Amino acid sequence: MASMSLTTAVVILAALFIGLPVAVALATSGLVLSYLFVDRSMLGIFGQMPWNVVTSTTIVAVPLFVLMGELLARSGISEQMYAAVGRLLNRLPGGLLHTNVVASGVFAAVCGSSVATAATICSVSVPPLRRRGYNESLALGSIAAGGTLGILIPPSVMFIVYGVLVEESIGELYIAGIVPGLLMIVVFMAIIFVMALYRPNIAPRGEIQPLTSKGRWKLLLSVIPTCFLIFLVLGTIYLGVATATEAAAFGVSGALVISGFMRTISIRMISSAILATAATTSMIVFILIGAFSLQFVITYLGLPAALSNWVTGLGLSPLQFIILICVTYFLLGTFMEELSMVVTTIPIILPMLHELHVNLVWFGVIMVIQVQLALISPPVGMNLFVIQSIRTKLPNGPKNMTMGEIFVGVTPFVVGMLIVLALIIMFPELATWHDLK
Repeated sequence: MASMSLTTAVVILAALFIGLPVAVALATSGLVLSYLFVDRSMLGIFGQMPWNVVTSTTIVAVPLFVLMGELLARSGISEQMYAAVGRLLNRLPGGLLHTNVVASGVFAAVCGSSVATAATICSVSVPPLRRRGYNESLALGSIAAGGTLGILIPPSVMFIVYGVLVEESIGELYIAGIVPGLLMIVVFMAIIFVMALYRPNIAPRGEIQPLTSKGRWKLLLSVIPTCFLIFLVLGTIYLGVATATEAAAFGVSGALVISGFMRTISIRMISSAILATAATTSMIVFILIGAFSLQFVITYLGLPAALSNWVTGLGLSPLQFIILICVTYFLLGTFMEELSMVVTTIPIILPMLHELHVNLVWFGVIMVIQVQLALISPPVGMNLFVIQSIRTKLPNGPKNMTMGEIFVGVTPFVVGMLIVLALIIMFPELATWHDLK
């Protein structure tokens, strides 16, 4: 068994190290291990894996939520929403930095993608931040951190992937992510508030104009489309009217209505959104096919059961095991892409979670927060590279724009994420409140 475990680890790491795409690396690892250790008569199961994945009704939610996000990113709703939130939060110390976080949270609730959230808010927010003389390092850090809310605040594609892997209800996971997501926003805003109080020059206060009655109505009208879409997706799930897949279909319909209302819909816009959706969905589905192929092989070999028995023999409590997993995920996040990190580890640790009777919905929230950290952890944090790419193309930027500035700016928010993670671990009810009897 030790030789099988070592071979498995070497094959997977070697496949990723030589630069194979994640899906190919996972599937190749499964094939190599099956060739070495599995009876040849079992190899036919690999032909069934793609069919089992793509015919899952849960997977249908992935392209629908991705399409909804792509339509919204092209509808112009993000600019309107950012201006409205900025007007409401302008009085707070930190000004537009708070707007970055709150707007990211709101956009996340209608998008479900971290990268899309970070890219959209970055494009909208950086020009006014530069005009008003904000500290660019901290501003970019707030955008990068706010962008990670796209995979914690539902609807989240990462929750769908996790739910498929562990066979948990997507609706339950979505509801579990609401309170931690709001808590994350509050912690980020508290960090900005304290830093702006002690260093006012990082967020210069602009001229604050009082809101007139007409201005209040205008702000209300500007946020109605977003609230409408949030209700279509989350409200229908929470009220039990729709499953996650049905809610995703409602969301796409709502996004089309909003785009039509804002007069941004066109054949070209819909075509580009569909093509982008196809590319993203194909990547996710291929990764899941590879993950399930590898999961079948390592389960057939008995590796998860052996690891589960080994962990049980160590006498670790569930809390100690969770802390060990969190440290492992934090280290993995510094050099692995977030989706590959999840699909390569969940099949291995799932039997151990069952053995220790860990609530899988609660652990799903913990896992997603770990993925959030990976998105902004140097040197391979995806959000950091997305923001760096966008900021260099926007006007009026500093001459020497380095990744180091973003690393420095995002550090306080990494600390904030660790605080929220600790709170979720200490008080599981923050994620499982809806399941309390």
